[in-house]
Amino acid sequence: MAVAFGLIALMIHTGDPSSSSWWLAAIPFALWIVCPAVAAYLLARRRRDRITSIAMLAFLVISTALSGAAYYQAIFVSESSTAALVFLFVPLYQWTAFLVVAGVILAVTSLAKRR
Repeated sequence: MAVAFGLIALMIHTGDPSSSSWWLAAIPFALWIVCPAVAAYLLARRRRDRITSIAMLAFLVISTALSGAAYYQAIFVSESSTAALVFLFVPLYQWTAFLVVAGVILAVTSLAKRR
């Protein structure tokens, strides 16, 4: 939950929340940005086995640290006019990593159950 609130706060900080049209565009982006963290939480909660819980916690910590560094660099350090594209590409990398980690977890747990 803290990750989701932090990401939404960062979006509000970089955007123009006083404009109603900004909110219409921001809501889909907010879902895009927050959903990798939510998906990791939901997978860990649904599966409830030790391997999945540890792997999803590790994914969440590593993903949050790396994305936090990317967001910080793009929003607070960079003076580039295209720095806001970080909100588009970082979640794409997170989704890719999540799918890889989830696939590995599912393969490992299914192999462990067969033995």
